[in-house]
Amino acid sequence: MTTKFSKLIQQANDDLAAPEQHRIVGAKDGKAPRFEVYHAPFSVCSHKVRSVLTEKRIPFVSHDVRMNLVDHDAPHPDNYKPGYVRMRLHGAPDARMVSDYTGQSSVASEGFDPCVVPTLADHQHEQVVVDSAKICSYLDRETSGAALIPDALAEAIAAQIALIDQAPHVAVLYGPRPDGDNRPEMLVNGLTGVHDRKINHLKALIASVADDPNLIAAYEAKIAKETSAKNFVYDHESMIDAHNRMKDHVAALEKQLSTHDGEWAMGDNYTMADIMWTVSLFRLKWLGLGSLWETTDSAPRVAPYVQRAFARPSFQDAVVNWPRSTPPSHHIEETASYAQRLHKAWREMAVPRAG
Repeated sequence: MTTKFSKLIQQANDDLAAPEQHRIVGAKDGKAPRFEVYHAPFSVCSHKVRSVLTEKRIPFVSHDVRMNLVDHDAPHPDNYKPGYVRMRLHGAPDARMVSDYTGQSSVASEGFDPCVVPTLADHQHEQVVVDSAKICSYLDRETSGAALIPDALAEAIAAQIALIDQAPHVAVLYGPRPDGDNRPEMLVNGLTGVHDRKINHLKALIASVADDPNLIAAYEAKIAKETSAKNFVYDHESMIDAHNRMKDHVAALEKQLSTHDGEWAMGDNYTMADIMWTVSLFRLKWLGLGSLWETTDSAPRVAPYVQRAFARPSFQDAVVNWPRSTPPSHHIEETASYAQRLHKAWREMAVPRAG
């Protein structure tokens, strides 16, 4: 039976035209998975959601959302297309729209961005869930297996997640490092002029949806954000502040690890806090900011934590070995090959999407 929800999801899926963008992951019984996940391989917030899915072995329909921001002549990014944006708006009907930019990606502080990933569609409850932190919590709560947010630690884990959300990951990705830009060369070259390209795509899409005021408002909010972002990442003082905040970010983990003798952020058990910290630290390492814990005595507990966290099989599957997730970086040996295969055990669970 076709419902309003299923029609909304189908319209979003129709915007992802290439068959290879869709596949079923983790389903052993041949049934259509309950969850559809819209994510981009390289997106930090997508890394968080995929890490939860792989850690808990949750079957899902994977939709590879192509952002097309490096290629100057590429078509509109999938995450800007009307069907996808309408689906996200459905998941946040009363949200405060994003309008400014601080270098963070937290919905709590920045507002709701209607044109980003990830997004979760739950067919059982006919619900669209947006915001990576909420998606991760939702998946943990709605599925079986060991809880990544056990009740006894829920408040403490929430505090860690909020702390991680405050890290200016977007700023240090898009903007040059003030004391010498050491980001991977392909990133520096590819992101030149990226904010203008984003704005041009959005303006073109506004012209194509003149009869949809909700979409127009969404695109205009995104333009306001990207205009502010363009100014931020090339402002010397703003980027100095962003990198200082990253130092504080690593120091916060060091402080947390010093409160106990366990291997993980909250103690002996691997939790949602570890998923979030691992994704954050891996991106910093990829960008050339591993020196924040590798060449200083101020974070002696973080370095061994990083080794354990990066080796976690679910993280390897969801991030390191996920196709196109980790482009080459001279800071991480494992990214020498751009198109890596999935971990064998996980790959064997993946099947093509039915239909």
